[in-house]
Amino acid sequence: MSTIPVTADVGTAVPAAHRSRSPVQRADGASSLRLVAVSFGVTVVLTRLYLALTGYPQIGGAVYHLAHALWGGLLLLVGGLLALLWGNHWVQHVTAVCVGVGSGLFVDEVGKFITQANDYFTPLAAPIIYVVFLAVLGLATLARRTHLTGPRRSAYAAADGLKDVADGPLTPAARTALLADLDAMAADPARPDLAEHARAVRPLVEVAPVEPPGHRTRALRTRLAHVEAALVPRWLLRIVLAAGSALLGLLSLLGLVILVVLWAGGPDANLVLDDEVIPPGTRPPMLVVASAGEAVVGVLLLIAAVALLLGRDRVGTALARAGLVIALAGVNVALGYVDAELVVSAVVVEFALLLLVERHRSRFVTRLVTQ
Repeated sequence: MSTIPVTADVGTAVPAAHRSRSPVQRADGASSLRLVAVSFGVTVVLTRLYLALTGYPQIGGAVYHLAHALWGGLLLLVGGLLALLWGNHWVQHVTAVCVGVGSGLFVDEVGKFITQANDYFTPLAAPIIYVVFLAVLGLATLARRTHLTGPRRSAYAAADGLKDVADGPLTPAARTALLADLDAMAADPARPDLAEHARAVRPLVEVAPVEPPGHRTRALRTRLAHVEAALVPRWLLRIVLAAGSALLGLLSLLGLVILVVLWAGGPDANLVLDDEVIPPGTRPPMLVVASAGEAVVGVLLLIAAVALLLGRDRVGTALARAGLVIALAGVNVALGYVDAELVVSAVVVEFALLLLVERHRSRFVTRLVTQ
């Protein structure tokens, strides 16, 4: 069997190989998934809050009912069409918001889809919504921790980075990342064709315009950091975290009280939750799980508050972070089955406190460790 020689003007000969169909993770895939998760969570919280404040209005009149799941499906369609039609970087962010808001509006009405009576308030709805949120957030976390290597990943990332070259001045970070991907392609002997492509493209990136230092958002971030340092010093943030952890810890310890009533309550110890009377001796499983979890979270947060007041920032923030993650990732699933409205408020407060904890860690605790 004869072979056809490859001349120099055709290109570099490469070994015969099958066309690869395996997926390649986008460089900005993790951040896009986080945007989906945040948009999803905010949409569910705001939708339920709006409906509760307005008395659950309906659009459509006496015959039709335009449920917000329809608007969610429309946003999902818009997001998909945008992703298929345009390739700009900003489209990725708009698509993520459309998917997050659309899926939030759709999944928020899951109670109507799983019950014959179309019961929006069925107790199982809130846990399902919360599990979906955790699944998206967990996938975003896994994507962020995934560090793939290889010529195909570098080629995909470089091709995506060249969009910035086409759109205008590169940020210093984008230029550094793009040059790193091209260098990785050029140094990989497994794909000499991609290596040659990287060596040909690199001079283009080297001479591409770059934003000057302090341009756009960088200068704004610097100013905001100075304002934050002046208005929110370490001692003030520590007090806010300690007070928030103590207050939330005390509220969470109500779960311990509920457990005591469930197991040791007398014949007249009726427990009333969400306008529902729980008879003595009755121990609903989801209530037991939620109460036990809240008790654990309460203990962790109270110890964290004490540690913060004593100046033990590393221990205090670690315990507060652990308690809040346990509450957000586990306890609230069971709590949502017990009281859907309560879990919405709990998620907002716990997530806000977790953001403050992470900010304290990044400003003070992590900086001290790296020095």
